[in-house]
Amino acid sequence: MSMSAERIHLLKNIAEALNEATDIDTTVTRLLNLTVHSLGLQTAWIFRYDPARLYFVEMGASGLPPALANNDAHALKVGWCECQDRFVRGRLHTAVNIVRCSRLRDASGDKQGLVFHASVPLRSHEKPLGILNVASAGKKPFSADTLSLLRIIGYQVAVALDRSTLLLEQSRYAGRLRALANLANHLILTMDTNDILNQACQQLAHILDYDAVAIFNTYDTMTLVAQCVRDSTYEMAYRYDQNDSDKNLSSPPGLLISDDVSGLWQEIPQTPYRIRAESRQIRAFHPFDRDLLITAAWHIAAALENVRVYEKSRQEAQQRERRVLAATLHDSVNQRLFSAQLLTRSAAVLWKTEPEHPKIEEFLQRISTQLVQSQIEMRQLIGALRPPSAAKWINQLKNDLSHLTMATGLHFDISLPDQIPTWWNREALYILKGIIDESLHNTLQHGQAHHVQLHLSYDDQNLYLHIEDDGKGFDPAATEPGYGSRTIHERVLSLGGQIYIHSQPESGTRIMVTLPLQPYFYSSPPQEPKETSHHEKNP
Repeated sequence: MSMSAERIHLLKNIAEALNEATDIDTTVTRLLNLTVHSLGLQTAWIFRYDPARLYFVEMGASGLPPALANNDAHALKVGWCECQDRFVRGRLHTAVNIVRCSRLRDASGDKQGLVFHASVPLRSHEKPLGILNVASAGKKPFSADTLSLLRIIGYQVAVALDRSTLLLEQSRYAGRLRALANLANHLILTMDTNDILNQACQQLAHILDYDAVAIFNTYDTMTLVAQCVRDSTYEMAYRYDQNDSDKNLSSPPGLLISDDVSGLWQEIPQTPYRIRAESRQIRAFHPFDRDLLITAAWHIAAALENVRVYEKSRQEAQQRERRVLAATLHDSVNQRLFSAQLLTRSAAVLWKTEPEHPKIEEFLQRISTQLVQSQIEMRQLIGALRPPSAAKWINQLKNDLSHLTMATGLHFDISLPDQIPTWWNREALYILKGIIDESLHNTLQHGQAHHVQLHLSYDDQNLYLHIEDDGKGFDPAATEPGYGSRTIHERVLSLGGQIYIHSQPESGTRIMVTLPLQPYFYSSPPQEPKETSHHEKNP
């Protein structure tokens, strides 16, 4: 086979091998092995360059002599050398022989006869991607034909590296978007602002692989409200020694970490909050990081808005409850006590004139009934004002129904859970108790029922309430909803639920309520920007 045919065959094999590679590590490994074995070389190594960060980010090698391979290739990872200096300064345009290699010169140990090496710049569409170095024992430099072949190989490798880098970036971007979507699902279930901010910091640092994430409140003065600072879990980029100040890659300390740092700010829309992300790597943030941080900021903003709406609805529900309590005190307890007072006066007047009059006993019986009814309603109101914890809620409901049975003679068929989760929200249970109380009040006041079925159950998603009586019923189409019925509907809606009422004259009334457990009954969810420096004084 002629020399030209051999080169074509070699380039074909390299192109096929690199085309099959889908990630950077595979690309580098195949490149080095093929280059060494196909050209009969002794060793090859590569420095991969990140044009966005303006420094070398990793190194790979094949067949290194002991002097270069010792201590995890320490001799290749420290200091500055001529090939890198030329590359960074834009003076390494083609494959050249480097006859004054400081790394080979200064390395201690067995160099296996290596004196110099050839350096090949790796560029794709004028984008600098790294340096390929090859070496063999002896003192004869590589020929012009070999350098020309290395230049063609370098171009193939650069294209493969560029493609692998883009695929890796797109894959990471898609994975982090999915993780942010999962984070949004968790945050939207959280009903506490501080929990949202703290969870966001912890998860953003983990998902986006930042060394530190914090959220500041900038409403008046910049105040730190949440932060997460992680220990470094990756090997730092290679920082080669340089004497010239224009090549100094260090960066001042950050706001959150004292190491050399890159920083990124992002506003959280429609809030006084700002996200601060920091990395111990220099120029660490890719344009994708800006997009990801913007996405995260909108997720956080949506969760905070959900809390605001929930708090507003909760306050409105409290106001409605106060109005209900006031109306109940006025329409029921106050009226009964006033009626008992009139009966007492009538009985007293009659007793003075006719102590044995049979009406006196009737008055006393009516007074006793009015006082019992008032006592029952006062117990309900007191229980509403001081709702029990979730652990005691079922027992309190049973006790109230028992007192109601003794006072009215109403018979109950009850089906209740043995217990409910202790972490269910007390205020949501208070509203649920109000739905039950108002429904039973309507049954007593209007239904003239003798028997009531009350069933309460729940599953992973919803809570179900079923109340059915054997009272006189009513025609919903011909009946204007009263104050009590409107109150029941308002309470159900305040918990994001649905209510169905079925009734017919002389056929009783059936009430069915479905309430979602998330987020109202959950006190906490079930358990997963331009680059700037820290010198910004008014972020």
